[in-house]
Amino acid sequence: MISLARVGSTLRRGLFSAGYALRMRRGRRAVIRHLQSPARVPVPMPTFVQFRVTNLCNLRCKMCGQWGDTGIFREHGDAAATDGEAERTRVRELIGLGRQLGLADYERLIEEIAPADPVVSLFGGEPLLYPDIVPLVRAVKRRGLTLTMITNGWLLQKYARELVEAGIDVIAVSVDGPLELHDRIRGRESSFARLAEGVRSVARFRDERRGVFPTILGILAITELNADSIGPAVASLSELPLDVINLGLRWFVPREVGERYENVMANSFGVAGTSWKGFEFSWPGGPEAARSRQMVELVKLLQGLKRGRAAAFLKGRPWRSFVPDVSAEDVPSYFTDFDRTFGHDFCPVAWYFAQVEPDGSVCFCGDFPDYILGNVNERPFGEIWNGPRAAAFRAHLAREPLPVCARCCGSYVYGRWKRPEPGPAAS
Repeated sequence: MISLARVGSTLRRGLFSAGYALRMRRGRRAVIRHLQSPARVPVPMPTFVQFRVTNLCNLRCKMCGQWGDTGIFREHGDAAATDGEAERTRVRELIGLGRQLGLADYERLIEEIAPADPVVSLFGGEPLLYPDIVPLVRAVKRRGLTLTMITNGWLLQKYARELVEAGIDVIAVSVDGPLELHDRIRGRESSFARLAEGVRSVARFRDERRGVFPTILGILAITELNADSIGPAVASLSELPLDVINLGLRWFVPREVGERYENVMANSFGVAGTSWKGFEFSWPGGPEAARSRQMVELVKLLQGLKRGRAAAFLKGRPWRSFVPDVSAEDVPSYFTDFDRTFGHDFCPVAWYFAQVEPDGSVCFCGDFPDYILGNVNERPFGEIWNGPRAAAFRAHLAREPLPVCARCCGSYVYGRWKRPEPGPAAS
């Protein structure tokens, strides 16, 4: 049965997606103009600015680069996760909660970047643990900026009404499987139930206001932990009032690649490039795993999910998207042949994206924040974005990728980019 109401509301939200895509294309064109003529065209301000508002998290997702089994923050806390003030107190001095940006700091920063009309994303850790998260959402939306948030959903029901009323544009919840598997991977019972209730609450308050936004996304990353349960996971998510289910592929770094990255960061930039250790992973079984029954079945499933998404959508199910844009047939190679880049040979983040860390440090690589450009507590964002450290990093990326780039979101989320020709564009 065709659900016209569901299709209509999702299409209205699709108008936002079209505007979002136009902003991305506008930013892309500006970057390309600079790369083609850097002497005449200055580096444009970033299309995306991400605020990592806190490093704290109340879950322990096994594959997470921050708090997972190999996570870079794991040494600062035990294997258990807590919530609220107990969590904040336990790691306050260890990872800098006492030094995180306050609301007034973000207000000042938003005021500075607003004329460039970036898409702003709130990230963590778990962003809903930031004590002034709702006032921060309001501050961004008062400037008319597009605002997205990625959350584990544990606290989403608590903040659902306020987030909807504040006008947030996109809420993305990260999911690992149906209920039991999700809870096991996330390291905390009731994780799926709380996420699901949070999604329902957001949708309910949105509908009560007869509003179009926020768009609600479910991000389902395919990992070694859930590869055999993607079908049931999609079925579980399809029962929720999500607008989109994005099926993604996990980011990871094999040990030998991480060691090469450390050498590059030390020799080229004089910094310790150790963040890769949070993402250390190689698919079990090595290259032979690409021909395993598990991979054959996964390819068939993904092909079917893509073919059937239009019919499912017309029946009122969420639209299914696939990012990174690797074909189903290439998924086994993605996991087992790290050297393949599937056309993603040039990472645009140094021209397109900036992340502000909880203490105000600015970096280009959100998952690998080893190279710091400056701090917004000390210098204006524009000076940092156009400063000598930023130029040095851009020059390196223009010549060649970093070893970790082959499986990093920066190289895949923003589409395929052509490497600039050698010469002035490299600076």
